[in-house]
Amino acid sequence: MRQSREAKAATHQAIVAAAARRFRERGIEGTSVGDVMQAANRTHGGFYRHFDSKEDLLVAALGRAFEEMIAGLEHALAHVPAERALGGFVRGYTSAGRVADVGGGCPVAALSNDVQRSNEAVQAEFGRGVRGLIASLAAHLEGPQAEREARAARTFAMAAGAVMIARASDPATADLVLAAVRDEASRSASTPGSAPAGPQERL
Repeated sequence: MRQSREAKAATHQAIVAAAARRFRERGIEGTSVGDVMQAANRTHGGFYRHFDSKEDLLVAALGRAFEEMIAGLEHALAHVPAERALGGFVRGYTSAGRVADVGGGCPVAALSNDVQRSNEAVQAEFGRGVRGLIASLAAHLEGPQAEREARAARTFAMAAGAVMIARASDPATADLVLAAVRDEASRSASTPGSAPAGPQERL
């Protein structure tokens, strides 16, 4: 029996959502098509009705992961003054909960090492996601566009690198790196301050 168009679309989205989390949790090489289909509560045989290859799925999963990240950023910074946006972003991005939530966190911190070994289509999607995230963060700052984008890019790169180091390190090293990044973000803001704790956790 053939699926209805609505059912097929729902299945497609379930597979992409499962893949977005599994790839971040286990890495690209550590995640098989079978793993994703099991996580999505679908049969392995149905995969090729939706995707041509694992790489095709990965492109879709990266798009989904970045969409989630940007949506969280927009929600968290919606009511934060521009002079506190970078500090609020970094505190949320480097919070203990976000560092621990690999599967639901930023695809940059989770998958950068894997993506560099992937094909051009995967790398292009990753690049689009990074640029979109930087543009979203820059939109919450003040000043000329080029300056805002540069500040957003520097801050994001610093925060993502810190999370990558923290996840790979012992607790003392992780605390040292994360605290240094938060301090730098606060010092670089024109008016240091603390954004509300709740929204930060959703970055």
